[in-house]
Amino acid sequence: MAGLSIAAAALAGIAAAFVFLPGSGPAQAAPDSALAKPPAVTVPTNRPEVTPNRLAATMHKASAQLETRAAAARARAAAHRRHLAQIAAQKRAQQEQQAPAPVSTTPPPSPPPSSPPPSSGTDAAHSALGICIRNAEEGGSYAWGPGNGGGAYQFLESTWEHYGGAASEFGVAGPAYQDQIFDNAIAAGGASNWTNYDGC
Repeated sequence: MAGLSIAAAALAGIAAAFVFLPGSGPAQAAPDSALAKPPAVTVPTNRPEVTPNRLAATMHKASAQLETRAAAARARAAAHRRHLAQIAAQKRAQQEQQAPAPVSTTPPPSPPPSSPPPSSGTDAAHSALGICIRNAEEGGSYAWGPGNGGGAYQFLESTWEHYGGAASEFGVAGPAYQDQIFDNAIAAGGASNWTNYDGC
């Protein structure tokens, strides 16, 4: 009889131990409300250096590190946005600089007419020599234009200016102005500019 009571007590002890062991048997069948509760913090018995205070300090330190990293990431994102805004502003400034200037519809003021050069006192243009040269050079025409850049006397620009012609009048001067420059050239001994070529 005593042997039976001992066996029953041992069996009851084993059953009680089985029921309350974590992660085994009936503990798995706990109601849903029990699963919703946070597990209690247990300190492992084989690591005496891990205490609840040290565990809380470690968690606090890890949380602080995560917050520091998040703040650094936010700062990098803000710096990146500022950099992109700066690039966009530079592009706008370049486009404004490259934009064509507005076209003015007002015509530029016409230059005042040049005063004729001083007269040499001769009228070589209406002499036989002048008429011969004009006819040989351009058939008597005073026109300027393509293929007739030098007017009635086919002046080179350097010759024109040498004998008193204004640079602004080269290519546009009328007959009287052209005759005046020709008169100046003949008076200054420049007939060879034509006679050597025109047979006059």
